[in-house]
Amino acid sequence: MDLADAQIAVLAENQYQELELWYPLLRLREEGANVMVVGPVAEQPYASKLGYPVKPDLAIADVDASDFDAVVIPGGFAPEGMRRHKPMIEFVRKVHDQGALVAAICHAGWILASAGIAKDRNVTCVALIKDDVIHAGGKYVDQAVVRDKNIITSRLPSDLPVFCKEIVNYLQESPRIRNSGKVLKPSNGRAPASPAYTHVAEFTMGPRGVASADYTGTVKMGDRVL
Repeated sequence: MDLADAQIAVLAENQYQELELWYPLLRLREEGANVMVVGPVAEQPYASKLGYPVKPDLAIADVDASDFDAVVIPGGFAPEGMRRHKPMIEFVRKVHDQGALVAAICHAGWILASAGIAKDRNVTCVALIKDDVIHAGGKYVDQAVVRDKNIITSRLPSDLPVFCKEIVNYLQESPRIRNSGKVLKPSNGRAPASPAYTHVAEFTMGPRGVASADYTGTVKMGDRVL
C-alpha cells in the first residue's frame, strides 16, 4: 500500500502518554497518511498524564471501521478509560476482524484483551499488565516490538522508533484493506489535531453524584503556557 492512500485512526482518552499518541501520529503523517484522532467526543479536549491536550478530529460514534486501514492505540492510563467505552472496544475489534492493522503500545494491551483479539497471538506490553494480557490468552513476549499477523505491539515510549518503523513497514507491504473510498476530515471543518497548544489541560476525577462511588473525569483548560 502507498501510505499516501492510507487512512489511520489514533485513539485518544484522558491520561494518555504524550509520546505514544503524538509520535506515531506525526510519523505517519510524515509518510503522507491521513491520520485522524478519534475519541469518545470530538468537541472536547482530552488531557495527557502531564496536561498536554488533544482534541479529537472525530467522535467514535461518527466513524466506521471500514473507513480505516489501521488503528493505533496509545498507552498511559488512557486505555483504562477506553475500555469503559464500549464503542471504542467494538471499533478496535472490527478493525482487526476486517484484516486491518491494530497497533498497541504500553497499557494499550488492555484494549486487545477487552476486544478479545489477544488470544493465541504473540504480543508485548508494559510489564505491569502482562498478567492481564496472558489471562486474555495472549502469548507475552518481552521485546521492543512484536508483530503477529495484523497486530503490532510494543512496551514503552523508548520502543517508539521500532514500533513506528514496524507500522510503516507493515502498511507498505500490505494491500489496502478498506473498501471505502471515503476521505475523512475533522468534524466542523476544523484543522487536523495538532500538538501545538497554549494552555495546560487539567484533568480531575470526582463522584458522579452525591455520595456516589461511581467516578467520572473532567477536563478544563488551565494556565496559559505560551
